[in-house]
Amino acid sequence: MDMVNSVKECAERVLNEIARSERVNVLSIAGHLGERSLIVYQSIGWLAREGRIRYLQEGNQVYISLAENGK
Repeated sequence: MDMVNSVKECAERVLNEIARSERVNVLSIAGHLGERSLIVYQSIGWLAREGRIRYLQEGNQVYISLAENGK
């Protein structure tokens, strides 16, 4: 599987994980998915660029959740 397809597939898994939990800590999502951090972070960037997720910061922790616009 090429890198672009790996990122796309992981992006869908990230969305599913967020949908289950409402929000997910950016630093722990790779472990939850059992995926390499590099692929997960690229997937998060892809989803952010598409406007499908949003970032939340609480203290020094960063979380992601589904965007409110429903994309």
